Amino acid sequence: MMECILKMEDFRLSFHGEHGRVEAVKGIDLEVVAGEKVALVGESGCGKTALCRAVMMLHSRHATVESGKILLCGKDVTKMSEKALEQVRGRDAAMVFQDPMTSLNPVLSIGRQIMEPMLLHQKMKKQEARRQAEALLAQVGMTDVAARFRQYPHHFSGGMRQRAAIAIALAANPRLLICDEPTTALDIATQAQIMGLLRAVSEEAHRGVLFVTHDLGLARQMADRIAVMKDGLIVESGAAEAVFTNPQHDYTKALLRHAAAGKCSSYFYDQRRTEALPLSVQNTAPIPLVSVRGLSKQFLLGKQDVRTIFSDLFLTIERGEIVGLIGPSGCGKSTLAKCLAGILEPSFGTISFAPGCRTQLIFQDSAAALNPRMTLAEIIAEPLVIARRKRCMSQGLDGHIHTGKGRFGRGSFHKKVISEKVSEMMQLVGLSQELATRHPYDVSGGQRQRAAIARALITEPDFIVADEPVASLDVSMQAQIVQLLKSLCESRGLTMLFIAHDLPMVARISDRIVEMGKG
Repeated sequence: MMECILKMEDFRLSFHGEHGRVEAVKGIDLEVVAGEKVALVGESGCGKTALCRAVMMLHSRHATVESGKILLCGKDVTKMSEKALEQVRGRDAAMVFQDPMTSLNPVLSIGRQIMEPMLLHQKMKKQEARRQAEALLAQVGMTDVAARFRQYPHHFSGGMRQRAAIAIALAANPRLLICDEPTTALDIATQAQIMGLLRAVSEEAHRGVLFVTHDLGLARQMADRIAVMKDGLIVESGAAEAVFTNPQHDYTKALLRHAAAGKCSSYFYDQRRTEALPLSVQNTAPIPLVSVRGLSKQFLLGKQDVRTIFSDLFLTIERGEIVGLIGPSGCGKSTLAKCLAGILEPSFGTISFAPGCRTQLIFQDSAAALNPRMTLAEIIAEPLVIARRKRCMSQGLDGHIHTGKGRFGRGSFHKKVISEKVSEMMQLVGLSQELATRHPYDVSGGQRQRAAIARALITEPDFIVADEPVASLDVSMQAQIVQLLKSLCESRGLTMLFIAHDLPMVARISDRIVEMGKG
């Protein structure tokens, strides 16, 4: 009989805020044994991430364990002190997070971060830890590992960061590996590589894997057993093939129908509305809203080591147009997005906007982009607050938010106005008002991404750069968000650059598609 690494018994978890108590996990029984791969599937917001974070007791003070046990290698983590949990995390269980930038320390090199669990849990000497860290980088598919060891997270593409996160999770040789949506932001080729890596890691007989996803196709490829989660409950559990070939619960059947519909749509879309173009081909219409000419971006990785992300790019985007941008992981799509948003300065070339054009960016890694110390309401409101404050200061006012009457017309404004605008945006993107007082780490990945979209829309921009805005959402939610963005562009005259790996998804929303290659 195989050893039971994880056992959850009637586990219940709730969040508390201004809107009262919200049950996130409502009595879960779940097991993972040594050598087993268990996939936890369900739509965004069903409680998958809350359950996984609970295994390592990573929730904030707003979360309360209501009842039940979580036995990790035979020990109940719900009864442990924080000091005891520090010894468990990394050694008994390690987690690969959905957004790797949130789990990677931006001020430490990748090599140092891989070494830390070895030094802490395995008491290795630094020289041996470095050798093992470089070996792990090679194991997860990195090339030129000596150089990668010295580099920092911002030097890496999304796929490389996820590989580094897996290497860190494996550093102390944990008994349980928890993977929370580890491939959502990756292109198909990189996704397949990461899945192959995780499959190889899970072959070790002493280790169990809990794999969280909303992608049923990946779950079927990866898992020995599947647990289907809905509204904080596991509604069906069984052998992977049995769940797919003979589902018992109505919700499981509905998920499989959604997955089948999504798969079909991957092969049929209206070719007349899209065209694949190299970035060097320009749109010839006059007076574009955005014009990119001869753009190049390089990063200095060392005193003399220069990495060219892209070079000599040309692109024009007309007012009211939705342009889709596709390309493999690491080709520079996110770097181009940050250049367009003014976050990064191009090395060469120019970016021109039509007069008065206001730009907002929807980031790929919503968790990394949102301030963990702010509530969702504060996060969504922040661009509006900053914009109005700048306007006040330019008019010689004090720049503070006033609640008294009569100041709104002079550039200051009521808190009530902000609150109403935030509520409007939350409703627009499908966020429940009860989430307004939650923090980013207390909501699901899909809910975070909706908040990021609401934040981008609140200042009513002319141009939106949407960098993988649906990567963390399940199939049905993806379709809803894409339709929302498309309808917003049509009703408000917005212009958008929509970046994604999924060509059929891009084709459904775009007027024109541009393909970006590596180098």
